[in-house]
Amino acid sequence: MHATGHTDRSGGGGGGGSWRLPPDETLQVADPKSAKEEDLYQGDGHNWRSIIFSLMVISFVIAGIVTAIYLLGYVDELLYWSGRRMRLDEFLHGDLTGERLPTTWVSSHQLVYQADDGGLLALDTFNNTLTVLVTNHTLRQLNVRGYQCSPNLRYVLFQHNIKEVYRRTFTAHYTVYDVTNDHHIPLFGEGQRSWEWQHAAWLGGDGSLLLAADNEVLARPGPPARRAPLLRLTTDASPGAVYNGVSDFLYQVNKYQCASYYAEEVTKTASATWGSSDGTLVLYVQYDDSAVSELRLPRIADSLAGVGAARAGFLQIPTNNASAHTPGSAIPKVKLWIVSVQNSTSPPRWEVRPPSTLDGMEYYLISAQWVGKDNSHVGVVWMNRAQNLTVYSSCYAPNWTCTETHSEKATEEPWLEVHQQPVYSEDGSAFLLLAAVQEGGGQYYTHIKHVDVLRQRMAVLSHGKVEVTEILAWDQENHLVYYLGLDKETIAIHRLHPDLVKEANQIKYLD
Repeated sequence: MHATGHTDRSGGGGGGGSWRLPPDETLQVADPKSAKEEDLYQGDGHNWRSIIFSLMVISFVIAGIVTAIYLLGYVDELLYWSGRRMRLDEFLHGDLTGERLPTTWVSSHQLVYQADDGGLLALDTFNNTLTVLVTNHTLRQLNVRGYQCSPNLRYVLFQHNIKEVYRRTFTAHYTVYDVTNDHHIPLFGEGQRSWEWQHAAWLGGDGSLLLAADNEVLARPGPPARRAPLLRLTTDASPGAVYNGVSDFLYQVNKYQCASYYAEEVTKTASATWGSSDGTLVLYVQYDDSAVSELRLPRIADSLAGVGAARAGFLQIPTNNASAHTPGSAIPKVKLWIVSVQNSTSPPRWEVRPPSTLDGMEYYLISAQWVGKDNSHVGVVWMNRAQNLTVYSSCYAPNWTCTETHSEKATEEPWLEVHQQPVYSEDGSAFLLLAAVQEGGGQYYTHIKHVDVLRQRMAVLSHGKVEVTEILAWDQENHLVYYLGLDKETIAIHRLHPDLVKEANQIKYLD
């Protein structure tokens, strides 16, 4: 940029003069690159502190949201990226298969079922009303795999953390849920922080519990909120030898004496304890495997051989030792006992003896149950070792010696099948059972038989080429029997005609 101006002559003579420039009015602009750095970033420290504080606030908010979601049970949906690949054993055992909790009847007009949202609802069939017992969030927190409702629907017994022992036996943790107060009460043992129970069920209507742990039978007085000490009903269990209130290995997978294959389970459930309706008496089974020989059974593991075994050139197959009787060897000795829960110091007990029909025989105990509500009648089903004779018996107080009421013998087949336990009438004077009946063409089908204990008479209620698989209910007032039947290749629910059931109860019997 050039400065411009005009010349001014002044001066004296001699033609001489002096030249003078005017004041410079040029505007100078400073280059921003030449500015000092401290002038441009005067607030640098303050800005960084603000950014760090903002990040901390955001982190705390995110942590709070994650914690809240985890407590509400939605951690799987939030942290889906933290999953893993499915294992083959999980697929084969059905661990990843979604299952609903079973529907159970609490009384003659109340049932509990799992709703579509995952919670437990109680349906009253009298007035068709629904009551929410447990929300899905509560069930998901504990990963509940089973439940039992108390008779008054005040408490719900949760079963979770199940560990399989044999095919039908397991250990699990149990938690009592107080419906009214929305409170969890874990079941702990005396002096234990936690206890894996073999069985737990309600005993009576006051909130007492019937328990089994370490092959012993115990009781816990109610209500569950009260920290009452445990009452030990048995004290003579022995690991691997004597089992009280729980089935042993042989009674879950029973090997026939005369064949080389396995039959269906002798007992259909892992528990072998039954409380009376008022909760004052407990019926339980004792299995003694002391004289039974042991066999080593190969076990399928995740890896058949370790690194050292593979280098040595051989495989080490893991094995489990299990009691298993062979032809000519001893079978488990089984005893049926009744013990009182009212005496806490030394509970008295009585042995329920089998009928005289089985004198001198080795036998199995198939099922046992309380009959009626007066605690004076027990129905027991026995089977001889050859499994070609089934004896149905009734046992009465005070001596509890059983008397045979009906028997089934194998005809063409070398053995008898094990069916569900009999369904007794309310007064115990009659019962329904499943047995093989010969139809036209000489073929045998499983049908329903009606046995009158007082008259000692029997009648066949169902007929035809139908395999009856289960008796669902007996409506004695309307003379109806509901059952599941397999007709060729279709399964359906059948209902016997009222006249047929009524005639079986009154007139028509088969000698």
